[in-house]
Amino acid sequence: MSTFALRIATPARDVFSGNVDYVSVNTPDGRAGFLRGALPRVAVLKEGVIEVTVGDEKISLYSTDGIFSITTDGMTVVASDCYDLAQAQDDSVQLDDSAVRYKYAKAQIASSLIKMKGKNIPEETF
Repeated sequence: MSTFALRIATPARDVFSGNVDYVSVNTPDGRAGFLRGALPRVAVLKEGVIEVTVGDEKISLYSTDGIFSITTDGMTVVASDCYDLAQAQDDSVQLDDSAVRYKYAKAQIASSLIKMKGKNIPEETF
């Protein structure tokens, strides 16, 4: 499979930059997946998980609303905020600010929900 350039950024920082095989994002119309050679477009990004495949490695990022564009040069995602779910579970993450703690907790919940997906959990649990 051939790769294409992906850049995921927030107003405060770059979250991810590199060549990838596949990207899947949430849009207002549902999930959309992209490979190299996708038609150019600019579209709305909905809050949720961005799944990135690089070779055999899968990366899950939790993002807030934003936009994304696809050009012949690759794909750019700009979100209000975005977190690597694997890093959000790392206990060594330093949290100083209540807003950051809130976003960290949201990312942990999103990660837990992803792990529960497909498991038969009784509705009374919630």
